[in-house]
Amino acid sequence: MNILNRARRALSEEEVSVRDVVESLGRASFSPLLMVPALLVVTPASGIPFFSTICGVSIALISFQMIAHRRHVWLPKWIMRRHANRNRIAKGLDWLTPPARWLDRITHERLCPLVEPPLLIVPQLICLAAGAMMPVLELVPFTSSILGFAVSILAVAMVTRDGLLVIVGLSAIATAFAVGNYFLM
Repeated sequence: MNILNRARRALSEEEVSVRDVVESLGRASFSPLLMVPALLVVTPASGIPFFSTICGVSIALISFQMIAHRRHVWLPKWIMRRHANRNRIAKGLDWLTPPARWLDRITHERLCPLVEPPLLIVPQLICLAAGAMMPVLELVPFTSSILGFAVSILAVAMVTRDGLLVIVGLSAIATAFAVGNYFLM
């Protein structure tokens, strides 16, 4: 909910640019943006040729920026200059509020050392590796979807500071590689 409230504060003008929202979120913009391609690859759309590759590259690029300690996510200028009506963005944020409240209820700050420096690098590197592997694993059924699910869990873990979810995400990664290994052997 904290991230949604920060995004709402960026809605001061009638027209809001992507830059306004991304800069208002700062480092908090990485994990929510990481969830977008990760959740998309979990959908049946992952069966579309090269869709998993596009999502994987996006995940890898966002993860790399997290690891590089950028102040906020880098997006091309043509995307950063895009504007939308404040009311349209507010409706989108309202739509995201129930899932955010649900996540707040089921997650807790647990095993925090797993989502704090220096161990924070582990889920970030795993997300980078998972994104980089998606183009390769696109040939093996369902592995990209499992990796997308794992990256989604790791992103939620980093947003909510729930280290238990890091362990769940690692289990999903191990499952993806076991399935991939089984089909490749």
